[in-house]
Parts: sequence; C-alpha cells; structure tokens
Amino acid sequence: MIGRVVSRRFSEEPLVLASRAGHVVKVKLNKPKALNALCVPMIGALKKLLNEWDRDEGVRVVVFSADGGKAFCAGGDVKSLYTARQEGNFSHLSKFFQKEYTLDYSLSRMNPVQLSIYDGMVLGGGVGISIHSPIRIATEKSMFSMPETMIGLYPDVAGSYFLPRLPGSIGLYLGITAARLSGEDLVRAGVATHYMPTENIPKLKETLISEVKPETSLQQIEKLVKEFSTEVTGPLEDFENIEKNFGSAKNVEEIFYRLQNGCAWGQNKLKSMGKLCPLSMKIAFEQVRRGKSMSLEEVFKMEYRLSMNFMNGHEFFEGFRALLLDKDKDPKWQYKTLEEVSEDLVKSYFEPPSAGFVELDVESEMMKSRNNSK
Repeated sequence: MIGRVVSRRFSEEPLVLASRAGHVVKVKLNKPKALNALCVPMIGALKKLLNEWDRDEGVRVVVFSADGGKAFCAGGDVKSLYTARQEGNFSHLSKFFQKEYTLDYSLSRMNPVQLSIYDGMVLGGGVGISIHSPIRIATEKSMFSMPETMIGLYPDVAGSYFLPRLPGSIGLYLGITAARLSGEDLVRAGVATHYMPTENIPKLKETLISEVKPETSLQQIEKLVKEFSTEVTGPLEDFENIEKNFGSAKNVEEIFYRLQNGCAWGQNKLKSMGKLCPLSMKIAFEQVRRGKSMSLEEVFKMEYRLSMNFMNGHEFFEGFRALLLDKDKDPKWQYKTLEEVSEDLVKSYFEPPSAGFVELDVESEMMKSRNNSK
C-alpha cells in the first residue's frame, strides 16, 4: 500500500513519509535534525516506494516537498562516508554511491510525473533526487547550491548532465564556485521551472488531488501549477558577470585570471573561491565540459568512477574534517594550488580506480530492482 509510512528506522522515527490521496502521492523526507540528508536506508525506502508507484497505474503525480520545513534535502549523509573510511568499511562507500545514483536515475525514468517543491534548502543529493522532475517549484524559502568543491568533492548526482544544460555558463559557475541561489533566481537560472509563494502550496496540493486523473497529461498538470505560480521575468542579476568571467574559458586558471583583472564582483568571487579545493574545481570544470555531450546513463557511469577515486583519495575526507567535523575551516589540501593539479591528475580521476573495479550501469541496476520488487 502506498498510503502508509514506508521506511527503515532510526530509533522510532520513520525516514520517509508517503501518503496517497486520489491519484496523487505526497512524499516527505523525515530526518529534520540532519536537514533530511540522504542515507542508505532512506534511499532504500524511496526506491521501494518508487517501484510501487511504477506498478500502480492509478498514481499519476508524486509530490516531493519539505512541507514548510527548513530543508527539502541538504545533500547526502557525508558523515557516514567519513566514518566508513575511518573504519575501513570500503563496501559502504561504493554501496552508497551505487544506490544513490541508481535512485536518481530511476526517478528520472518513473511512470508518474514527479513534482518537486523546493520549500527550503536543496543541496547536493537533494538536487539529485529532484532535478529531473519535469516540474520544480521554488518558493521564497528556497536555497539551492552544489557545495561540493567546498569539501573536496565534486558536483555529482548528475551535475555533469544538468549543469551544462543550464543557460549560458550558469552551470559551470554553480559547479565550480559552490554559489547559492535563492527564491526567484532558481527560475532565472533554469534550476526551477516555476516560482510560487509558500502560502499557495497547500491549495496547489488540494487542486492536484481533486483534478488529476490517471489520464491527465503533463501539459494539463503544468497548467494547474501555473495557476498558483508567479511569473518570473528578467535575467539572473549576475548573468553578465558570469558570462564575462566563465564563458568560453579554456580552464580554471583562465577564470581566475579574468576574475583577478575584473570588477569588484570578480574580486569578491575570487576571494571566496580561494578557499575551495583546487582539485575539486578542476574536476568540476572537466566534468561539465565532458557532460555536455553525454547521456544521463553515461554521466552516472563517469561520476561513479569519479566518486570512487575521491573515496580513495585525501581531499574529501580532509574537507569534511575541516568544515563539518572539527569546523576549523582550515582544510589542509593535498594539492594547495591550481598549478599543483596537473592535467594528467585530472584525467586519472575519470579512469577506473583499480583493475578489479566494477562499472555502474544504472539502467541495469534499475531493471534489476524493478524485477526483484515484483
């Protein structure tokens, strides 16, 4: 049954809440103390639900939201990755990314229409479970970021796919700089499809429940959403500066050179980027370049390689320690400058990490999960 709570449990708290009314399922992640960060049990609960939705022809829309909470989903459970590395539990490292990427891909392929409401923070892994929704609604409480270059990782969860498909160089800018967007700017940047005041969300959900039928088309659903949305006009405020400094750049060094010789905006951006991981920034640049011409399946295969190489390295674990564990905000990067990150080193991160490495085929993993759930 979809109209029940489905989850694994930490103590007595359900990790995923799901309820059905009519032909609409409402989903809410339920780890508020951890800002709804994705963990393996939560991913498993979502995958189980997804397989149910795919089999049920009566489910037409699945609404993901935070229901006015602080966070829609503030990324993945990176603490578990740090702990697993400390304990030598390398199977958890591979399992986490395998399951997360397969869930993200499966959501992009599910039969019902996914509608995601960004009423709160949406970071990293939260982007992964929602960015492929054909309808993505921002509110005045929305805050979006891909912050991975801050902690020595790279913008994964298909960042290689969706970032280069945003207008102009916005995706490259967001991926490298870990910059934040809020409110209507999510629509201007192409991250969200609609903007809606939070007060309209309950009425939208009521309308979807009363109006949506199994045969309702995506266009008709979009029309219903538009009735409660506010039109967003004009470009992103920083668009001109982004294009001037990031557009057609040959490498990250060129971006830094432009920023250094630019206006006050560039000087401020240069200062914040000086704290980011040099290796991560160069990987982000290359993944966006490659991802422009790749399919979603190919992107997840590439990103799984990248993730496993990062899990075998130093930067991510040092970044986590400095920013999220000890919070001294002084990471000791292995590669301290852009010049120390050679092109050969960057290329090596896109290769299989070991001779016995098993590639990730998200299509195959998705079909396996569907067949096992029957």
